[in-house]
Amino acid sequence: MKSLRSSIYRNAAYGIFVFVVGASMIIFTKSPIAFLWFIGLLCLVEVGSYFLVCFVRKNFPWFIMPKDFFPPIDKQGLKEFIKHGYDSELGWVRKPLTQKDEIGQNGSRTQYTINAFGGRSNPGHEELKSLISCYGDSFTFCRQVNDHETFEWYLSKITKTNVLNFGVGNYGLDQSILRLFREYPSNKTKIVIMGVVPSTIVRILCVWKHYNEFGNALGFKPRFQFSAEGIELVRNLIDTEEKLDHYKDFISEINKYDEFYETKFKKEMLGFPYFISIMADPMRNISIIAMVLWRKFLNKGKKGQPYPPAMKVIMDRNLKLRVSLFNKNREAVALLQQLIEKFIEYGKKNDFTPVFLWMPQKDDILHIREKKDVFYGQFISQIQEKLVTIDLTDLILHYEELDELYSDDNQYGGHHTKKANSIIADFINTTLMQRGIYENKQIK
Repeated sequence: MKSLRSSIYRNAAYGIFVFVVGASMIIFTKSPIAFLWFIGLLCLVEVGSYFLVCFVRKNFPWFIMPKDFFPPIDKQGLKEFIKHGYDSELGWVRKPLTQKDEIGQNGSRTQYTINAFGGRSNPGHEELKSLISCYGDSFTFCRQVNDHETFEWYLSKITKTNVLNFGVGNYGLDQSILRLFREYPSNKTKIVIMGVVPSTIVRILCVWKHYNEFGNALGFKPRFQFSAEGIELVRNLIDTEEKLDHYKDFISEINKYDEFYETKFKKEMLGFPYFISIMADPMRNISIIAMVLWRKFLNKGKKGQPYPPAMKVIMDRNLKLRVSLFNKNREAVALLQQLIEKFIEYGKKNDFTPVFLWMPQKDDILHIREKKDVFYGQFISQIQEKLVTIDLTDLILHYEELDELYSDDNQYGGHHTKKANSIIADFINTTLMQRGIYENKQIK
């Protein structure tokens, strides 16, 4: 729908432009000088639009231009990425024996550390036996809290076991399952929790994050696609360090396998004629221009703001995208279901209980509250029939002080706070015990 609307706006802008030029040629037939002045005015508008777009692009990288077809790779940034994050199979991963500081709730300083096995440290519990292991994205990893404030840490305290944490930021369900395949043989547990946010339906459709998260130029990843046998793996196309520096040589394959090259990246790019490009999607583009100019010249930006105001436009579009995928893209939902089937099959093969943990973000909850639309409800209902599913929606939806559960004080919310993680751990424990997955005597 968004692509169709953008095409309509773009075609309308071109139509109006052609009509105005044609009409002016007729009107100014007897006055060539006036016609030349009119053409000059159009050229001035176009030049002004170009410089305006360049200015906004400099201050807000989500305002993409043709140069973003091939974003440059910073040599030092590439070196750091290879050292701390690059993974030839999964795209990226937290490297063993590394650590990083982050900003948590109310601007507090937090730190995470990665142990020798590549999982997140779980202080005070790592010498205990492991009954549960967790895989998934940054909400499973529990960013923006300390190592002793993750839901895995609180669940370890409840169960008196060492709950393993192999979550990785920005992972889709596809990467999380591939990491499970890699890590499980050396880290076997009777229960495996796979935790993801609703945005995972977007992440499983791409092989280069740049096409959906503009500017994430090093975010190359594998994905699954449908085949005659079900789904098959499209391996990470940039699977060597050398290819990272020469990704342009593989761009045709990247474009072939990424859902968002045509449907988002090219649609939202601003190019010549720039005025018409702006008017192709005025609600997005004019809003971003206004917010960037306001922040640059009037507001000057408040210190500590996690996002510039223009990011509200982007985050709103991201929310609309995942809502649309769940409601209208049957193939995307089917792919998500097939990935869960892989998780279930791997559990049967390795004799563990697979548990699916669904963790809506703050803007998901706000959307549900406002629209009365649990846009992923049908999907959750279907998978609940196949495996143990822990959906946090109702738990969070009816919590009065929502900001207490998310680290950032804005509509996007950031990640779960330590309070939220403690509540989530209790909820997971209660659900697993009610479902008969384990009993108290097994974990004492």
